[in-house]
Amino acid sequence: METPQTSGPANSPKRTSRVLLGILLLVMGIGIGRFSVPIQSTQKFSDQQLVVEKNGERQLVFPTFWEAWDKLHELYIGDLDNTKLLYGAIAGMVRAADDPYTSFSDPEDAKLLNETLEGSFSGVGIEIGLKNGLVTVISPLEGSPAKKAGIMEGDIIVAVDKQPLTDSMTIDQVVQKIRGEKGTTVILTVVPKESGETKDISMVRDKISIESVKWKLDSGVGIITISSFNGDTSQRFTAAAKDMIRQNAIGIIIDLRGNPGGYLDTSVEIASHFLDPGKTVVQEKGKTNKEYKSKGVGLLKDVPVVVLVDGGSASASEILAGALQDQKQTPIIGQKTFGKGVVQELVELNDGSSLKVTIAKWFTPKGNSINEHGIDPTIDVKQDRETDADEQLNRAKEELQKITK
Repeated sequence: METPQTSGPANSPKRTSRVLLGILLLVMGIGIGRFSVPIQSTQKFSDQQLVVEKNGERQLVFPTFWEAWDKLHELYIGDLDNTKLLYGAIAGMVRAADDPYTSFSDPEDAKLLNETLEGSFSGVGIEIGLKNGLVTVISPLEGSPAKKAGIMEGDIIVAVDKQPLTDSMTIDQVVQKIRGEKGTTVILTVVPKESGETKDISMVRDKISIESVKWKLDSGVGIITISSFNGDTSQRFTAAAKDMIRQNAIGIIIDLRGNPGGYLDTSVEIASHFLDPGKTVVQEKGKTNKEYKSKGVGLLKDVPVVVLVDGGSASASEILAGALQDQKQTPIIGQKTFGKGVVQELVELNDGSSLKVTIAKWFTPKGNSINEHGIDPTIDVKQDRETDADEQLNRAKEELQKITK
């Protein structure tokens, strides 16, 4: 799933989509882009040309934009696609916000994004994000072409099909370069964090289906693995929780390793199983501040729990881990999480395109920033990739035994 996190879409919360007003209009091939503002609001538009006062509003035009538009059509020797020019102008405007998680998608790209959120799509099965300005693998999905080819969490992608990535590319643009039809081949040039030596990795794209929750009982311990926070995750987790209760599990290990995130509401719903109603799960701070509270009956609030995380745990995963750490002093085993703690609102536009806008940042119940900081484990355990043993899971079992004695 070659998507930004973003989660995290956590990385996108469930929100009512809104129509973005004031977008440039394309009228009869070459139109006039304009929007209206109240007369008293003209101060911030003082560098624009004002025309036509009517009903207490002034219409604005963008003279330099249209001058460039006209000169391009007048002088350019090739064919021009006005729709592409329009979408390119909007994408450039959004990119100028200088935020890797704020992006514009034309109708075709917006459709691919929706497929990702539904949990089934074609690709190589990796989540990517920006870390220290570099396109970084958050996590390869289990059983995916990327996982089988040896792509690992923390690998830095520097080229796709031998074409170097540039600083001006958004995460969504990188995603579209990696994606393609099932059965086609893509080559990723990566710098593994372990060796630091650049290498090309070839893989065949395939249909990627996400099974977001798996669970099993191991020697009386319930192990619930959450691979993503999708639309069906809350329902599947509830089923797993009830199954663990029926089987008299002495405790539960929640495995969030390699989970790049997803829906905010889903992480709140899952955290609610472990908390009394009304407890803060996460704080959202932006132009307005909001606290998301636990709700429901706290199905697992009396069951001992340990959480597993690593550098591939991001967004909604960090919200869940941070909530349990702050509210229940839950042991967090593994390594520092990715640190993707910003909120995007996905706005569907009239023509099928979409706008993803960073509107806030996330903080744990105790006020610790998630973005760029991540969640520090209470017990740091590094996985030894040279062995078949799962050192982090084994340590989680040990900690759970201490709690249940």
